[in-house]
Order: sequence, then C-alpha cells, then structure tokens
Amino acid sequence: MKTRREVLQSLIVSIGGASVLNACGGIAQVVPSSSMRFYSEQELALVSRISDLIIPRTDTPGALDVKVPGFLDSLMTEWANPETKNNHHEELKELTRMLGEGFATLPPDASEQRLAEFDYEAFNGRPTSYSGYRSLKSLITQAYFASEDGALQEQKWVAVPGRWDPCVEIQ
Repeated sequence: MKTRREVLQSLIVSIGGASVLNACGGIAQVVPSSSMRFYSEQELALVSRISDLIIPRTDTPGALDVKVPGFLDSLMTEWANPETKNNHHEELKELTRMLGEGFATLPPDASEQRLAEFDYEAFNGRPTSYSGYRSLKSLITQAYFASEDGALQEQKWVAVPGRWDPCVEIQ
C-alpha cells in the first residue's frame, strides 16, 4: 500500500508538477543533466533502451529526445528517499536478470519483441515479480508526459481550453 506522500508525489509528477515547481524559484531541481548522478552505466543503458522501446520517436519526439533517462536520474537523485533509491536499484537489477544481461545491446527487432513479450507477462494477471518493471514503465510515461514536448505535441495540452470570458453573468 502506498503512503499518502507517495501518492501525492506520483500525482505531482504525472501532471507536470516538476516543471511547475522548478519554475517557482528552484524548489525542485529536476533538471536533466549530461552526467548521471544516480544511474550506473549499465542501469542507464537499460533505462534508456526500455524508454526508447516504450515511447519511440515517430512523428513526435520519443522518450530519448525529451531526455527521460536524465529526468529520472535527476528525480531519483533530488527527490527520492534512501529507501526508494535502494528499491529502484534493486528493481533494475532484477529487471536486468529477467530480461537478460545483454538486453540493452540486442538488435532493435529482437529487443522490441523481447520487451513486448515481457510487457504482456507483466500485465497479464499483474504478477508481483514484475512490479519493478510496471513501476519503471509508469515512471517513464509520467516523465515523458511531464516534458514540454510530451504535453504539447503528444497530448495536445492547452493552458486555457476554449474561449475565456473574464466576466460572465450567472443566471
């Protein structure tokens, strides 16, 4: 069961709160950087490969184009508590074991097929052994849609939808 804090953090990230909070004087420093501070080289390769397979570049930018791995690295470095950080590292180790050591370097067709099969297994009956993958997939999609390109180009987000009338009589 999630705590209230975990639910609120998930909600903030899923609606783009990281961008909003960062605009409020640097309260949250979730800025993707070129040097990773949380992920090891192997973890970064795995997260990058999975991100690219889940949200590939099409006519809109993909997960790598909006720097989802860098965002997640910053998120884990700046926001996550020690227990969450440790759990995330352990989940990535388990994911590496389940997908296979060389998954990140497989040819595109083979890795796409392997992840599609793995994704089906993870969501078919929702076995607990796949909770780390489901969590990572959720983080990837939330990070993507919290980005400017994900919100504006993919979701077609509009700050004020429709016409705005500042003074309307209520009848």
